[in-house]
Amino acid sequence: MFIGHVDAGKSTICGNIIYSMGIVDSRTIEKFKKEAKEKGRDSWWLAYVMDSSDEEKAKGKTVEMGRACIDTPTKSYTIFDAPGHKNYVPNMIMGATLADFGGLVISARRGEFEAGFDQDGQTREHIQLARSLGISKLVVVVNKMDEATVSWKKQRWDDIRASLTPFLRGCGYTENDLFWVPISGLTGQNIVEPVPSSVCNWYEGPTLLDILDKMPIEPRNATAPLRIPVLDRMKDSNRSVIFGKIEQGTVRLGDRLSLQPNNLPCQVLGIQNDKQQQVMYARPGDNVQLKVSYLEEE
Repeated sequence: MFIGHVDAGKSTICGNIIYSMGIVDSRTIEKFKKEAKEKGRDSWWLAYVMDSSDEEKAKGKTVEMGRACIDTPTKSYTIFDAPGHKNYVPNMIMGATLADFGGLVISARRGEFEAGFDQDGQTREHIQLARSLGISKLVVVVNKMDEATVSWKKQRWDDIRASLTPFLRGCGYTENDLFWVPISGLTGQNIVEPVPSSVCNWYEGPTLLDILDKMPIEPRNATAPLRIPVLDRMKDSNRSVIFGKIEQGTVRLGDRLSLQPNNLPCQVLGIQNDKQQQVMYARPGDNVQLKVSYLEEE
């Protein structure tokens, strides 16, 4: 899940990842470019890949939590684009409960990093929430390195790291929990392909996607008793649709479960994975949508 202060570039980064992976077709891209130009936001077309609602496009900010799926040779990802505005913190919390890793997006532009990191900014709050909600690994994505006030200068990178590191450690993150990468969300430099040495001659580390691909996944127990923290639930008569991430155990069609804290017995009628596919079972780490019917207590 990508988190951070409003306007740090989270939606643009997510859109560029999806665009670079070839998931969005050229016709859709042309449509986004046209819409962005009509709204006087020519450079925002990448954000429209994630910010799909009319409200988000009009406001120029993420309101609902965006979601997309990509595959690399080593992993299958569900990408969450969390709102950065303080009015939508509950939506950010919703995403954090589903995520394994966090991408803390920082704007390197002069004044924007400082605005996000001061007492009224969302950078501090998002870091604290991510840690308290169980996101133990954090990729610090320093975005907008190509911006005119920065121009890929190492001094700006060093200043941001020096300012952020004490606070991250104070929240409980150790050096082994943190991964740092400078990027340009708009041009895509250092997201999938490395930034050319002619542009940035001081960074020789991995790209953003390389870091994610090499992140270790905590072991999960597929045979333990089933545990699914319920993120949301829609009830209709004697049935419900339940959303959540499987923390341990395996759920199968036909399974009889107990919904807490009221100890309601129910049976699984349908399982949908994060790609909106109907499946026969789901394992730990999967984000699922379960259709259940309630049973008479025996």
